Amino acid sequence: MTAVIPSDIQGIFAKTNLYFANNFNEWVPLPTWGAFFINIGRWVAQAETGKNRLVLALAIPTRNYAAALAALGVVLARANIPTGRTNTKRHFEQLCRLAKGTPVTFRYNGSRLKGIYQGTEKVDSEMRLRIQTENDRKGGLTHLVSIKECQNVAIAFTQNISLPKKQAGRRIVANNEFIYSLIGKVDPRKFSTKTRLECAVIGRFSILTQEIKEVPFACYSSKSKLNTGYLNDVLRVRKFLSEGEAYRSEVLPVHSDKPVQTANGLVPHVVIFDGATGFIKWRDRWRNSHWIILVERTEPRFQEAVTEINNEYGNRVDGEKIHNIPSVPFGVELVVYQEACQ
Repeated sequence: MTAVIPSDIQGIFAKTNLYFANNFNEWVPLPTWGAFFINIGRWVAQAETGKNRLVLALAIPTRNYAAALAALGVVLARANIPTGRTNTKRHFEQLCRLAKGTPVTFRYNGSRLKGIYQGTEKVDSEMRLRIQTENDRKGGLTHLVSIKECQNVAIAFTQNISLPKKQAGRRIVANNEFIYSLIGKVDPRKFSTKTRLECAVIGRFSILTQEIKEVPFACYSSKSKLNTGYLNDVLRVRKFLSEGEAYRSEVLPVHSDKPVQTANGLVPHVVIFDGATGFIKWRDRWRNSHWIILVERTEPRFQEAVTEINNEYGNRVDGEKIHNIPSVPFGVELVVYQEACQ
């Protein structure tokens, strides 16, 4: 793999405040290589998606935790970016196109309710969504949801639900201390109750599940207080959450007989290919997202992936200077360029 790195490299590593348990069950700071992958994710996530997109490919000695930490960097960077009007409008329009009777979830007063979409209604010249959450002889309780509140409505995973006569809902609980220790200025409750697909990781589902959902990490909120949690507290992977919970990322299996796709066809801001096979098989589905490609030198399809990356590099957009590329650790090769969105 040929490294293409402009002369104006700047090391832009941010301190992570992330700790892991070593073999002696002692909390120790994340090593430099871990901070590198988080900051790679941060760097790519801060790029806008317009007519061009970033492609960043790395040849690395091992892929352990690389994709999970890069995804963490993406979500951390995007957490401080407010939801754009365009995304809110697109979500509202998608909901308006649903068939009446479609099961949804509705976040209301700190709880998650089961609901059914019942079409739209105009109120004071403004179109609103009709979301029914209770069922009785009079028709049941219905909420009229404005475009500003539409992010509280999500299409349900299950397609068959029945509404109760009365519904208290399920309280939304977040690991606030751990989230706040990592993200800082963002309100943890709001972060945990709004769906925004920032990142999709295509890789080995079982391994990513363990790294994201089962391995504990920790952060200090003060010099003496250590808050423990899991990467999924921040990544909020859709398949690792309960029905209707707001999510920020998806994990998609590399070995799938059917074309991999995100829920409701949402386009992630960044796609991470965790391994050569995922990139070779599924890259053509994500030509409007930024890419992070992680290939391990010992993989059977490593050389094939390198050939494809070099071929893709031939389609780069010339004349666009890329600034502040993070410097790479010893043993890592990097290619970065811009390509036109399709």
